[in-house]
Amino acid sequence: MSKPHSLTVETAAKLPPLSPREVVAVCVFQGEPEPAGAGGEVLRAVERILNEGDFKGEAESTLLVHAATGEGARRLLLVGMGKREDADDAALRRAAATAVRAARNARAGRVNFIPPAGHEGPRAAGAVAEGAILGAYENGFYQSDEEEKAATNRLTIVTSADGDAPAGGDGLRRRVERARIIAESVNWTRALADEPGLSLPPREFARRAAEMAASVGLKVESLGVEEIRARGMGGLLGVAQGSDEEPALIVLRYEPEGAGEDDGLWAFVGKGITFDTGGISIKHGLDMYEMKSDMAGGAAALGALRAIAQLKPDRRVVAVVPAAENMPSGKAIKPGDIVRTLAGHTIEVVDTDAEGRLVLVDGIAYAKALGASRIVDLATLTGSIIVALGSHRMGLFSNDDEWAARLLAASERAGEPAWRMPVSDDYKKRIESAIADFKNYGGRPDATSAALLLSKFAGSTPWVHLDIAGTAWYDAPLPYAPKGASGAGVRTLVELVCG
Repeated sequence: MSKPHSLTVETAAKLPPLSPREVVAVCVFQGEPEPAGAGGEVLRAVERILNEGDFKGEAESTLLVHAATGEGARRLLLVGMGKREDADDAALRRAAATAVRAARNARAGRVNFIPPAGHEGPRAAGAVAEGAILGAYENGFYQSDEEEKAATNRLTIVTSADGDAPAGGDGLRRRVERARIIAESVNWTRALADEPGLSLPPREFARRAAEMAASVGLKVESLGVEEIRARGMGGLLGVAQGSDEEPALIVLRYEPEGAGEDDGLWAFVGKGITFDTGGISIKHGLDMYEMKSDMAGGAAALGALRAIAQLKPDRRVVAVVPAAENMPSGKAIKPGDIVRTLAGHTIEVVDTDAEGRLVLVDGIAYAKALGASRIVDLATLTGSIIVALGSHRMGLFSNDDEWAARLLAASERAGEPAWRMPVSDDYKKRIESAIADFKNYGGRPDATSAALLLSKFAGSTPWVHLDIAGTAWYDAPLPYAPKGASGAGVRTLVELVCG
Protein backbone atom coordinates (compact mmCIF):
# COMPACT_ATOMS: atom_id res chain seq x y z
CA MET A 1 0.00 0.00 0.00
CA SER A 2 1.41 3.39 -0.98
CA LYS A 3 1.34 6.42 1.31
CA PRO A 4 -1.60 8.79 0.63
CA HIS A 5 -0.70 12.04 -1.10
CA SER A 6 -0.42 15.14 1.09
CA LEU A 7 -1.22 18.73 0.20
CA THR A 8 0.52 21.75 1.70
CA VAL A 9 -1.80 24.76 2.01
CA GLU A 10 -0.57 28.37 2.07
CA THR A 11 -2.18 31.79 1.79
CA ALA A 12 -0.96 34.84 -0.09
CA ALA A 13 -2.28 38.38 -0.61
CA LYS A 14 -1.42 38.25 -4.32
CA LEU A 15 -0.38 35.76 -6.93
CA PRO A 16 3.16 34.53 -6.26
CA PRO A 17 5.72 34.11 -9.06
CA LEU A 18 4.70 31.10 -11.09
CA SER A 19 6.66 28.20 -12.46
CA PRO A 20 5.68 26.39 -15.68
CA ARG A 21 4.17 23.49 -13.68
CA GLU A 22 1.64 25.63 -11.85
CA VAL A 23 -1.92 26.64 -12.60
CA VAL A 24 -4.05 29.60 -11.58
CA ALA A 25 -7.55 28.42 -10.66
CA VAL A 26 -10.19 31.10 -11.25
CA CYS A 27 -13.82 30.68 -10.15
CA VAL A 28 -16.54 31.44 -12.71
CA PHE A 29 -20.24 31.82 -11.94
CA GLN A 30 -22.71 30.41 -14.42
CA GLY A 31 -24.17 33.03 -16.72
CA GLU A 32 -21.76 35.81 -15.71
CA PRO A 33 -19.37 37.24 -18.29
CA GLU A 34 -16.36 37.80 -16.03
CA PRO A 35 -14.46 35.71 -13.47
CA ALA A 36 -15.41 35.95 -9.83
CA GLY A 37 -12.56 37.47 -7.89
CA ALA A 38 -9.66 37.61 -10.35
CA GLY A 39 -8.08 40.94 -11.21
CA GLY A 40 -5.52 42.55 -13.51
CA GLU A 41 -4.06 40.56 -16.37
CA VAL A 42 -5.68 37.32 -15.18
CA LEU A 43 -9.10 39.01 -15.26
CA ARG A 44 -8.62 40.23 -18.81
CA ALA A 45 -7.31 36.86 -20.01
CA VAL A 46 -10.26 34.99 -18.53
CA GLU A 47 -12.76 37.54 -19.85
CA ARG A 48 -11.48 36.90 -23.37
CA ILE A 49 -12.06 33.16 -22.91
CA LEU A 50 -15.54 33.62 -21.48
CA ASN A 51 -16.55 35.98 -24.27
CA GLU A 52 -15.81 33.24 -26.77
CA GLY A 53 -18.48 31.12 -25.06
CA ASP A 54 -16.37 27.99 -24.54
CA PHE A 55 -16.97 27.84 -20.80
CA LYS A 56 -20.33 28.31 -19.08
CA GLY A 57 -19.35 28.12 -15.41
CA GLU A 58 -21.56 25.15 -14.58
CA ALA A 59 -20.91 23.63 -11.16
CA GLU A 60 -17.94 21.21 -11.00
CA SER A 61 -16.90 21.90 -14.61
CA THR A 62 -13.35 22.95 -15.51
CA LEU A 63 -11.44 24.25 -18.50
CA LEU A 64 -7.64 24.41 -18.67
CA VAL A 65 -6.22 27.01 -21.08
CA HIS A 66 -2.84 28.48 -21.88
CA ALA A 67 -3.29 32.23 -21.90
CA ALA A 68 -0.89 35.07 -22.68
CA THR A 69 -0.83 37.82 -20.05
CA GLY A 70 1.38 40.83 -19.41
CA GLU A 71 3.38 38.61 -17.07
CA GLY A 72 3.91 35.89 -19.66
CA ALA A 73 2.04 32.73 -20.62
CA ARG A 74 0.04 31.16 -17.83
CA ARG A 75 -2.00 28.02 -17.41
CA LEU A 76 -5.42 29.15 -16.28
CA LEU A 77 -7.87 26.66 -14.82
CA LEU A 78 -11.44 27.92 -15.01
CA VAL A 79 -13.58 26.32 -12.30
CA GLY A 80 -17.36 26.43 -12.54
CA MET A 81 -19.20 27.55 -9.40
CA GLY A 82 -22.73 27.21 -10.75
CA LYS A 83 -25.19 30.02 -10.05
CA ARG A 84 -24.05 32.80 -7.74
CA GLU A 85 -27.07 32.38 -5.46
CA ASP A 86 -26.03 28.76 -4.82
CA ALA A 87 -22.45 29.62 -3.87
CA ASP A 88 -22.20 28.49 -0.25
CA ASP A 89 -19.34 26.88 1.67
CA ALA A 90 -20.22 23.45 0.27
CA ALA A 91 -19.99 24.76 -3.30
CA LEU A 92 -16.65 26.36 -2.51
CA ARG A 93 -15.35 23.08 -1.05
CA ARG A 94 -16.39 21.20 -4.17
CA ALA A 95 -14.86 23.83 -6.44
CA ALA A 96 -11.52 23.62 -4.63
CA ALA A 97 -11.56 19.81 -4.71
CA THR A 98 -12.44 19.87 -8.40
CA ALA A 99 -9.60 22.30 -9.09
CA VAL A 100 -7.03 20.12 -7.34
CA ARG A 101 -8.11 17.00 -9.19
CA ALA A 102 -8.10 18.79 -12.54
CA ALA A 103 -4.65 20.22 -11.77
CA ARG A 104 -3.37 16.75 -10.95
CA ASN A 105 -4.62 15.47 -14.29
CA ALA A 106 -2.69 18.35 -15.88
CA ARG A 107 0.40 17.30 -13.89
CA ALA A 108 0.58 20.66 -12.14
CA GLY A 109 2.63 20.78 -8.95
CA ARG A 110 0.85 23.76 -7.40
CA VAL A 111 -2.62 25.29 -7.61
CA ASN A 112 -3.02 29.02 -6.99
CA PHE A 113 -6.71 29.30 -6.09
CA ILE A 114 -8.52 32.63 -6.37
CA PRO A 115 -11.77 32.50 -4.36
CA PRO A 116 -14.80 34.26 -5.87
CA ALA A 117 -15.62 37.85 -4.93
CA GLY A 118 -17.44 38.00 -1.62
CA HIS A 119 -15.70 34.83 -0.42
CA GLU A 120 -12.28 36.15 0.55
CA GLY A 121 -12.43 35.88 4.35
CA PRO A 122 -11.15 33.29 6.82
CA ARG A 123 -14.28 31.13 6.63
CA ALA A 124 -14.06 30.91 2.84
CA ALA A 125 -10.33 30.16 3.03
CA GLY A 126 -11.12 27.33 5.42
CA ALA A 127 -13.70 25.92 2.99
CA VAL A 128 -11.18 26.11 0.13
CA ALA A 129 -8.45 24.43 2.17
CA GLU A 130 -10.78 21.67 3.35
CA GLY A 131 -12.12 21.00 -0.13
CA ALA A 132 -8.66 21.02 -1.70
CA ILE A 133 -7.26 18.47 0.76
CA LEU A 134 -10.33 16.27 0.29
CA GLY A 135 -9.86 16.56 -3.46
CA ALA A 136 -6.23 15.48 -3.17
CA TYR A 137 -7.29 12.08 -1.84
CA GLU A 138 -6.61 9.06 -4.06
CA ASN A 139 -7.25 5.41 -3.26
CA GLY A 140 -5.07 3.64 -5.82
CA PHE A 141 -2.99 2.31 -2.95
CA TYR A 142 -2.14 -0.93 -4.68
CA GLN A 143 -1.55 0.32 -8.22
CA SER A 144 1.99 -0.47 -9.28
CA ASP A 145 2.58 3.00 -10.76
CA GLU A 146 0.91 4.97 -7.97
CA GLU A 147 4.18 6.30 -6.58
CA GLU A 148 5.27 7.44 -10.04
CA LYS A 149 2.25 9.63 -10.67
CA ALA A 150 2.88 13.37 -10.59
CA ALA A 151 0.96 14.71 -7.61
CA THR A 152 -0.32 18.21 -6.96
CA ASN A 153 1.24 18.81 -3.58
CA ARG A 154 0.80 22.53 -2.92
CA LEU A 155 -2.13 24.93 -2.76
CA THR A 156 -1.89 28.70 -2.44
CA ILE A 157 -5.13 30.50 -1.56
CA VAL A 158 -4.91 34.00 -2.98
CA THR A 159 -6.91 36.16 -0.59
CA SER A 160 -6.68 39.74 0.64
CA ALA A 161 -7.87 38.72 4.12
CA ASP A 162 -5.34 39.50 6.84
CA GLY A 163 -3.82 36.30 8.12
CA ASP A 164 -3.34 37.68 11.63
CA ALA A 165 -6.46 39.78 12.07
CA PRO A 166 -9.42 38.12 13.78
CA ALA A 167 -12.60 37.69 11.76
CA GLY A 168 -15.59 36.58 13.77
CA GLY A 169 -13.16 35.46 16.46
CA ASP A 170 -11.23 33.29 14.03
CA GLY A 171 -8.11 34.32 12.13
CA LEU A 172 -7.24 33.19 8.62
CA ARG A 173 -4.37 30.93 9.63
CA ARG A 174 -6.43 29.34 12.40
CA ARG A 175 -9.27 28.59 9.98
CA VAL A 176 -6.93 27.04 7.44
CA GLU A 177 -5.21 24.92 10.10
CA ARG A 178 -8.57 23.70 11.43
CA ALA A 179 -9.58 22.79 7.87
CA ARG A 180 -6.34 20.88 7.37
CA ILE A 181 -6.85 18.84 10.53
CA ILE A 182 -10.44 17.96 9.67
CA ALA A 183 -9.83 17.15 6.01
CA GLU A 184 -6.79 15.01 6.74
CA SER A 185 -8.85 13.13 9.33
CA VAL A 186 -11.59 12.56 6.74
CA ASN A 187 -8.97 11.24 4.33
CA TRP A 188 -7.57 8.96 7.04
CA THR A 189 -11.11 7.63 7.48
CA ARG A 190 -11.56 7.12 3.74
CA ALA A 191 -8.30 5.20 3.49
CA LEU A 192 -9.52 2.76 6.14
CA ALA A 193 -12.89 2.27 4.43
CA ASP A 194 -11.21 1.79 1.04
CA GLU A 195 -8.83 -0.86 2.44
CA PRO A 196 -9.64 -4.43 1.32
CA GLY A 197 -11.11 -6.73 3.93
CA LEU A 198 -8.16 -9.11 3.58
CA SER A 199 -5.73 -6.48 4.86
CA LEU A 200 -8.05 -4.92 7.45
CA PRO A 201 -9.61 -7.64 9.63
CA PRO A 202 -10.89 -6.52 13.05
CA ARG A 203 -7.63 -6.88 14.95
CA GLU A 204 -5.72 -4.92 12.27
CA PHE A 205 -8.47 -2.30 12.42
CA ALA A 206 -7.83 -2.07 16.16
CA ARG A 207 -4.06 -1.90 15.65
CA ARG A 208 -4.34 1.00 13.20
CA ALA A 209 -6.71 2.79 15.55
CA ALA A 210 -4.18 2.41 18.37
CA GLU A 211 -1.37 3.62 16.12
CA MET A 212 -3.38 6.73 15.24
CA ALA A 213 -4.32 7.27 18.88
CA ALA A 214 -0.67 7.25 19.91
CA SER A 215 0.16 9.85 17.26
CA VAL A 216 -2.43 12.39 18.49
CA GLY A 217 -2.57 11.64 22.21
CA LEU A 218 -5.77 9.62 22.57
CA LYS A 219 -6.25 6.93 25.22
CA VAL A 220 -6.81 3.35 24.02
CA GLU A 221 -9.02 0.88 25.93
CA SER A 222 -9.76 -1.76 23.28
CA LEU A 223 -10.98 -5.27 24.14
CA GLY A 224 -10.03 -8.61 22.62
CA VAL A 225 -12.23 -11.64 22.11
CA GLU A 226 -11.80 -13.10 25.60
CA GLU A 227 -12.78 -9.83 27.28
CA ILE A 228 -15.70 -9.44 24.87
CA ARG A 229 -16.90 -12.93 25.80
CA ALA A 230 -16.38 -12.36 29.53
CA ARG A 231 -18.50 -9.22 29.43
CA GLY A 232 -21.34 -11.00 27.63
CA MET A 233 -21.40 -9.13 24.32
CA GLY A 234 -23.44 -11.78 22.54
CA GLY A 235 -24.40 -9.58 19.61
CA LEU A 236 -20.79 -8.88 18.64
CA LEU A 237 -19.70 -12.46 19.33
CA GLY A 238 -22.65 -13.90 17.40
CA VAL A 239 -21.81 -11.94 14.26
CA ALA A 240 -18.11 -12.77 14.53
CA GLN A 241 -18.43 -16.51 15.15
CA GLY A 242 -18.66 -17.46 11.47
CA SER A 243 -15.24 -15.99 10.72
CA ASP A 244 -11.72 -17.19 11.43
CA GLU A 245 -10.91 -13.57 12.33
CA GLU A 246 -11.49 -12.63 15.97
CA PRO A 247 -13.65 -9.61 16.81
CA ALA A 248 -12.43 -6.50 18.61
CA LEU A 249 -14.10 -3.72 20.56
CA ILE A 250 -12.10 -0.59 19.72
CA VAL A 251 -12.34 2.15 22.36
CA LEU A 252 -10.53 5.50 22.05
CA ARG A 253 -10.93 8.35 24.55
CA TYR A 254 -10.31 12.07 24.34
CA GLU A 255 -9.94 13.66 27.78
CA PRO A 256 -9.23 17.40 27.80
CA GLU A 257 -6.93 18.85 30.45
CA GLY A 258 -8.68 19.37 33.73
CA ALA A 259 -11.67 17.19 32.83
CA GLY A 260 -13.18 15.13 35.63
CA GLU A 261 -15.50 12.14 35.84
CA ASP A 262 -18.39 14.47 36.63
CA ASP A 263 -18.07 16.21 33.26
CA GLY A 264 -20.42 14.86 30.59
CA LEU A 265 -19.10 12.17 28.28
CA TRP A 266 -20.26 12.07 24.67
CA ALA A 267 -19.96 8.72 22.88
CA PHE A 268 -19.64 8.03 19.15
CA VAL A 269 -20.49 4.39 18.41
CA GLY A 270 -19.55 3.21 14.93
CA LYS A 271 -20.39 -0.01 13.12
CA GLY A 272 -17.13 -1.82 12.40
CA ILE A 273 -17.98 -4.73 10.11
CA THR A 274 -14.70 -5.08 8.22
CA PHE A 275 -16.33 -7.29 5.60
CA ASP A 276 -19.97 -8.24 5.25
CA THR A 277 -20.98 -11.23 3.16
CA GLY A 278 -24.39 -11.31 4.84
CA GLY A 279 -23.45 -14.50 6.66
CA ILE A 280 -25.80 -17.44 6.12
CA SER A 281 -28.31 -14.95 4.64
CA ILE A 282 -25.68 -14.33 2.00
CA LYS A 283 -25.74 -11.31 -0.27
CA HIS A 284 -25.68 -11.54 -4.06
CA GLY A 285 -22.16 -11.26 -5.39
CA LEU A 286 -22.50 -8.41 -7.90
CA ASP A 287 -21.40 -5.54 -5.65
CA MET A 288 -20.24 -7.46 -2.60
CA TYR A 289 -16.73 -6.07 -2.98
CA GLU A 290 -18.09 -2.75 -1.70
CA MET A 291 -18.78 -4.45 1.62
CA LYS A 292 -15.16 -3.83 2.60
CA SER A 293 -16.51 -0.38 3.53
CA ASP A 294 -19.16 -1.71 5.92
CA MET A 295 -16.94 -0.38 8.71
CA ALA A 296 -17.26 3.20 7.41
CA GLY A 297 -19.28 4.24 10.46
CA GLY A 298 -16.61 2.90 12.79
CA ALA A 299 -13.87 4.56 10.76
CA ALA A 300 -15.79 7.86 10.92
CA ALA A 301 -16.08 7.68 14.71
CA LEU A 302 -12.33 7.13 14.95
CA GLY A 303 -11.55 9.80 12.35
CA ALA A 304 -13.61 12.32 14.29
CA LEU A 305 -11.60 11.53 17.45
CA ARG A 306 -8.40 12.03 15.42
CA ALA A 307 -9.46 15.58 14.56
CA ILE A 308 -10.91 16.36 17.99
CA ALA A 309 -7.66 15.36 19.71
CA GLN A 310 -5.81 17.96 17.64
CA LEU A 311 -8.43 20.71 17.91
CA LYS A 312 -8.59 20.24 21.71
CA PRO A 313 -12.15 21.24 22.62
CA ASP A 314 -13.23 21.27 26.26
CA ARG A 315 -15.41 18.15 25.91
CA ARG A 316 -14.88 14.53 26.94
CA VAL A 317 -15.49 12.19 24.00
CA VAL A 318 -15.17 8.43 23.50
CA ALA A 319 -15.36 6.39 20.31
CA VAL A 320 -16.65 2.81 20.60
CA VAL A 321 -16.32 0.57 17.54
CA PRO A 322 -17.52 -3.06 17.71
CA ALA A 323 -15.53 -4.71 14.90
CA ALA A 324 -16.14 -8.11 13.30
CA GLU A 325 -16.31 -9.98 10.00
CA ASN A 326 -19.71 -11.36 8.97
CA MET A 327 -18.93 -14.63 7.19
CA PRO A 328 -20.81 -17.86 6.33
CA SER A 329 -19.30 -21.09 7.69
CA GLY A 330 -20.18 -24.13 9.73
CA LYS A 331 -19.68 -21.98 12.84
CA ALA A 332 -21.79 -19.05 11.65
CA ILE A 333 -24.86 -17.80 13.44
CA LYS A 334 -28.05 -19.08 11.76
CA PRO A 335 -31.45 -17.53 11.12
CA GLY A 336 -33.61 -18.31 14.13
CA ASP A 337 -30.73 -18.28 16.63
CA ILE A 338 -30.93 -16.16 19.78
CA VAL A 339 -28.17 -13.91 21.10
CA ARG A 340 -27.97 -12.39 24.59
CA THR A 341 -26.57 -8.87 24.50
CA LEU A 342 -24.42 -6.89 26.93
CA ALA A 343 -27.55 -5.04 28.11
CA GLY A 344 -29.14 -8.37 29.01
CA HIS A 345 -31.82 -8.30 26.31
CA THR A 346 -32.19 -11.23 23.90
CA ILE A 347 -32.52 -10.85 20.14
CA GLU A 348 -33.83 -13.40 17.66
CA VAL A 349 -31.66 -13.36 14.54
CA VAL A 350 -34.20 -13.48 11.72
CA ASP A 351 -31.69 -12.33 9.08
CA THR A 352 -27.94 -12.70 9.52
CA ASP A 353 -27.45 -9.88 7.00
CA ALA A 354 -29.00 -7.51 9.54
CA GLU A 355 -25.81 -7.84 11.56
CA GLY A 356 -24.95 -4.19 12.04
CA ARG A 357 -27.64 -3.64 14.63
CA LEU A 358 -26.44 -6.71 16.55
CA VAL A 359 -22.97 -5.26 17.06
CA LEU A 360 -24.23 -1.72 17.59
CA VAL A 361 -26.49 -2.66 20.50
CA ASP A 362 -23.45 -4.01 22.34
CA GLY A 363 -21.50 -0.87 21.42
CA ILE A 364 -24.28 1.38 22.70
CA ALA A 365 -24.58 -0.63 25.92
CA TYR A 366 -20.82 -0.42 26.43
CA ALA A 367 -20.88 3.37 25.88
CA LYS A 368 -23.60 3.65 28.54
CA ALA A 369 -21.53 1.50 30.90
CA LEU A 370 -18.67 3.98 30.43
CA GLY A 371 -21.03 6.73 31.59
CA ALA A 372 -21.97 8.30 28.26
CA SER A 373 -24.44 11.15 28.78
CA ARG A 374 -25.14 11.52 25.04
CA ILE A 375 -24.67 9.06 22.18
CA VAL A 376 -24.37 9.25 18.41
CA ASP A 377 -24.09 6.03 16.43
CA LEU A 378 -23.08 5.86 12.78
CA ALA A 379 -23.56 2.92 10.48
CA THR A 380 -23.88 1.85 6.87
CA LEU A 381 -26.96 0.10 8.18
CA THR A 382 -29.78 -0.31 5.64
CA GLY A 383 -30.51 -0.28 1.94
CA SER A 384 -33.86 1.24 2.85
CA ILE A 385 -32.29 4.59 3.70
CA ILE A 386 -30.84 4.74 0.18
CA VAL A 387 -34.32 4.16 -1.24
CA ALA A 388 -35.67 6.92 0.99
CA LEU A 389 -32.94 9.58 0.73
CA GLY A 390 -30.53 8.59 -2.02
CA SER A 391 -26.87 9.52 -1.72
CA HIS A 392 -27.06 13.17 -0.63
CA ARG A 393 -28.41 13.05 2.93
CA MET A 394 -27.80 10.93 5.98
CA GLY A 395 -30.85 9.48 7.68
CA LEU A 396 -31.15 10.78 11.25
CA PHE A 397 -33.19 9.06 13.95
CA SER A 398 -33.40 10.19 17.56
CA ASN A 399 -35.17 9.81 20.88
CA ASP A 400 -34.47 13.43 21.88
CA ASP A 401 -35.60 16.52 19.95
CA GLU A 402 -32.93 18.84 21.33
CA TRP A 403 -30.09 16.41 20.60
CA ALA A 404 -31.49 15.76 17.12
CA ALA A 405 -31.66 19.50 16.42
CA ARG A 406 -28.02 19.93 17.44
CA LEU A 407 -26.95 17.11 15.12
CA LEU A 408 -29.00 18.48 12.24
CA ALA A 409 -27.51 21.95 12.67
CA ALA A 410 -23.97 20.54 12.87
CA SER A 411 -24.52 18.44 9.74
CA GLU A 412 -25.69 21.50 7.78
CA ARG A 413 -22.73 23.61 8.90
CA ALA A 414 -20.35 20.77 8.03
CA GLY A 415 -21.78 20.32 4.55
CA GLU A 416 -23.06 16.80 5.32
CA PRO A 417 -26.82 17.37 5.49
CA ALA A 418 -29.09 14.91 7.27
CA TRP A 419 -32.84 14.36 7.22
CA ARG A 420 -34.77 13.39 10.32
CA MET A 421 -36.73 10.16 10.01
CA PRO A 422 -39.39 8.69 12.32
CA VAL A 423 -38.57 6.30 15.14
CA SER A 424 -41.38 5.43 17.52
CA ASP A 425 -43.36 2.51 18.93
CA ASP A 426 -45.78 2.89 16.04
CA TYR A 427 -43.35 0.50 14.35
CA LYS A 428 -42.71 -1.80 17.32
CA LYS A 429 -44.41 -4.86 15.80
CA ARG A 430 -41.56 -4.91 13.28
CA ILE A 431 -39.10 -5.88 15.99
CA GLU A 432 -41.33 -8.04 18.23
CA SER A 433 -40.26 -11.68 18.55
CA ALA A 434 -42.36 -14.65 19.66
CA ILE A 435 -39.46 -16.19 21.62
CA ALA A 436 -37.02 -13.36 22.46
CA ASP A 437 -37.17 -9.77 23.65
CA PHE A 438 -36.66 -8.49 20.11
CA LYS A 439 -35.88 -9.67 16.59
CA ASN A 440 -33.28 -8.08 14.36
CA TYR A 441 -35.33 -7.72 11.17
CA GLY A 442 -39.00 -7.11 10.49
CA GLY A 443 -39.19 -6.17 6.83
CA ARG A 444 -39.57 -2.72 5.34
CA PRO A 445 -39.34 0.11 6.30
CA ASP A 446 -36.15 -1.43 7.62
CA ALA A 447 -34.28 1.82 8.31
CA THR A 448 -36.95 2.78 10.85
CA SER A 449 -37.33 -0.64 12.48
CA ALA A 450 -33.53 -0.97 12.77
CA ALA A 451 -33.35 2.45 14.42
CA LEU A 452 -36.19 1.49 16.75
CA LEU A 453 -34.25 -1.58 17.89
CA LEU A 454 -31.19 0.58 18.61
CA SER A 455 -33.34 3.06 20.53
CA LYS A 456 -34.39 0.33 22.97
CA PHE A 457 -30.74 -0.03 23.98
CA ALA A 458 -30.14 3.73 24.16
CA GLY A 459 -33.06 3.94 26.59
CA SER A 460 -33.45 7.39 28.14
CA THR A 461 -29.94 8.54 27.16
CA PRO A 462 -30.16 11.24 24.45
CA TRP A 463 -29.25 9.36 21.29
CA VAL A 464 -28.98 9.93 17.55
CA HIS A 465 -28.55 7.23 14.93
CA LEU A 466 -27.04 8.28 11.60
CA ASP A 467 -27.68 5.80 8.79
CA ILE A 468 -24.92 6.63 6.29
CA ALA A 469 -25.50 3.74 3.89
CA GLY A 470 -26.28 6.18 1.07
CA THR A 471 -23.55 8.74 1.76
CA ALA A 472 -20.51 6.69 2.78
CA TRP A 473 -19.56 5.53 -0.74
CA TYR A 474 -19.25 7.23 -4.13
CA ASP A 475 -20.56 4.77 -6.73
CA ALA A 476 -18.60 6.43 -9.55
CA PRO A 477 -15.76 8.93 -9.91
CA LEU A 478 -16.83 12.56 -9.45
CA PRO A 479 -15.07 15.77 -10.45
CA TYR A 480 -14.15 16.23 -6.78
CA ALA A 481 -13.59 12.63 -5.60
CA PRO A 482 -12.58 9.16 -6.79
CA LYS A 483 -14.97 6.24 -6.65
CA GLY A 484 -14.92 4.80 -3.15
CA ALA A 485 -15.23 5.92 0.44
CA SER A 486 -16.41 9.46 1.23
CA GLY A 487 -15.59 9.71 4.95
CA ALA A 488 -19.22 10.64 5.69
CA GLY A 489 -19.93 11.67 9.25
CA VAL A 490 -16.48 12.85 10.35
CA ARG A 491 -17.07 16.55 9.67
CA THR A 492 -20.50 16.44 11.32
CA LEU A 493 -19.15 14.91 14.53
CA VAL A 494 -16.25 17.36 14.69
CA GLU A 495 -18.61 20.29 14.12
CA LEU A 496 -20.91 18.95 16.83
CA VAL A 497 -18.10 18.85 19.40
CA CYS A 498 -15.95 21.81 18.32
CA GLY A 499 -18.54 24.17 16.84
